[in-house]
Amino acid sequence: MARWNFEADYFTACNCDWGCPCNFNARPTEGRCMGWGAWSILSGQFDGVPLDGLRFALYYSFPGLVEEGQGHACAYVDSRASAEQRQALEAIGTGQAGGGIFDLFGAQLVSQWLPTKVVPIEFEFAEGVGRVRIEGVAEAESELLSYPDGSVIQPWVELPHGIEYKRGLMTSARRWWWRDDELLANYANKYGAVARVKFSEQGCVG
Repeated sequence: MARWNFEADYFTACNCDWGCPCNFNARPTEGRCMGWGAWSILSGQFDGVPLDGLRFALYYSFPGLVEEGQGHACAYVDSRASAEQRQALEAIGTGQAGGGIFDLFGAQLVSQWLPTKVVPIEFEFAEGVGRVRIEGVAEAESELLSYPDGSVIQPWVELPHGIEYKRGLMTSARRWWWRDDELLANYANKYGAVARVKFSEQGCVG
């Protein structure tokens, strides 16, 4: 298996209510999972191929509980990447190169992968507030959670055994939509989370 690692800023959103029950081994809000994540790599390498500064995203759609599988998914790779870098990001994202959650979702629970797309990916975040845009496919906005009186809150979730992140800031995905073949969704004020993550072929290590 390839040796690889990266450290990245990460944003994820799904169709669940704030906090996402799946983080606590509970049923998803709608009984199904339509979720995605985007990684903006700060530093990393894949068998010696540098990944610094690159981005990739994954979208998953499961008709029921995630652990029941039968998911459909697609990987989106940064158009700025070289051919070698694209192959590396695709291998990581689709679970071909291990990586814990990448392998679990991509190689074991997804029954159909759509062809990987090479697209411009915008990723702009500061302290939980920001946006992701995958050209021609998806857009999302994240904002901090607040009480009805307008008081802003910043709840952090600690997941020492987390396979997606170990410590994440809960946010509101103020809006997000996805339009790619059969992967269609449009939501507002749903679960969002921002985290700094470290991964290797062994999985989420920080």
